[in-house]
Amino acid sequence: MVSPLFTDLYQLTMMCAYLENGKKERAAFELFVRELPEKRNYLVFAGLEEVLKALEEFHFSKDDIDYLFSLKIFPDWFLDYLKEFSFSGDVYAMDEGTPFFQYEPVLRVEAPIAEAQLLETFVMNQIHISSLIASKAARVYSVAEGRVLADFSLRRTHGIDAGLKVARSCYLAGFDATSNVLAGKIYGVPVVGTVAHSFIMSFESEEEAFRAYAKVFPNNTVLLVDTYDTVEGVKKAIEVGEELLKRGFRLKGIRLDSGNVEELAKIARRLLDEAGMDYVKIIVSGGLDEYRIKEIISSGAPVDGFGVGTKVGTSADAPYIDFVYKLVEFDGQPVMKTSSGKKMYPGRKQVFRLEGYDVVSLWGEQFDGKPLLKQFMKDGRVVESLPSLNEVREYTIEQLHSLPESVLSIDRKVNYRVDISDSLNRLYKELRERLLGGSRS
Repeated sequence: MVSPLFTDLYQLTMMCAYLENGKKERAAFELFVRELPEKRNYLVFAGLEEVLKALEEFHFSKDDIDYLFSLKIFPDWFLDYLKEFSFSGDVYAMDEGTPFFQYEPVLRVEAPIAEAQLLETFVMNQIHISSLIASKAARVYSVAEGRVLADFSLRRTHGIDAGLKVARSCYLAGFDATSNVLAGKIYGVPVVGTVAHSFIMSFESEEEAFRAYAKVFPNNTVLLVDTYDTVEGVKKAIEVGEELLKRGFRLKGIRLDSGNVEELAKIARRLLDEAGMDYVKIIVSGGLDEYRIKEIISSGAPVDGFGVGTKVGTSADAPYIDFVYKLVEFDGQPVMKTSSGKKMYPGRKQVFRLEGYDVVSLWGEQFDGKPLLKQFMKDGRVVESLPSLNEVREYTIEQLHSLPESVLSIDRKVNYRVDISDSLNRLYKELRERLLGGSRS
């Protein structure tokens, strides 16, 4: 369970002030981005399942209430209210794995204003990290051309929660496995691993280290060959591979983690094939992202898989998505802010995906395309059957393949067409004029 204290203080003070002033009207908040990061042509929506599960269990524990009492900020009646609190609202969202673009709401919360306000920080935090990493991982998947991809990022992700979210989001976006054992347990993501250079260096010789590992894991021997001289390391791996064959096993793979991996992979493939070990896979790791992977593949290097770490696990080239969670309807009436440089569209909305472009419309409008937002939660309970992670992964891959090749490019900025419906545009202009006093003479 996620504690409701996982929030910014002002969400709680606003909640208290809403209730003290009798504001119990129903509100709608939508989560969206105004602009995609500079190096992104699309984003991938992720994190919905964990948000929904948390909201079903959302309540303040006795320890939570005791802590709030110790702050000497809140009146007793408000703390009594929180003791009985549970989320009673509705949630609409896109399916996890859906690519999305600017001004498209990916999630909407409809609830009494105090409840909907409280969720802002939690929802943004959880959707942000999952969508950020899924978007980065999708770019890696799009250039890997079917090669095996494994998440190796755990040691450099931003904490435990982020490490778990990274493994899940990478798998969702097309990766095949993770080194994160806890993510394997929680999410069912396949886990993989070899050895570190420290293991090799702890033995008197490289071949002794190879034999020691192969002795314990003969069915899953992947040898790290670049601790000293990489070419010699490959030759020693072949020797151990021949020893494994005599025992009835096969060397599974070798891993290159440094040096000119394009040339080293070619040399390693030649040596392995000459030894009759064309079945041995070559795995490359170390400082990889979509740009480096594309370079390696473009060079013709015979690489079978990649272990991808830091640059994906932290989305190094675009480390945040500028999500906003904005009030768009209050007490049945569309609302909006008019601040300079922070454009938003009022009212509850739907997104339609047509052939080659999207339309953002008012809720209730109809277009020929596929509507992307649907109801997942009603009165605080999940009402839409949630797919398994494997089903989400299949859906994400299908959606990525449906995007235009130009949008999938990692080398140039392409603006996918997103239209605003005539009715929504008209509402925006009329409400803006009224709020700024333009309708008054």
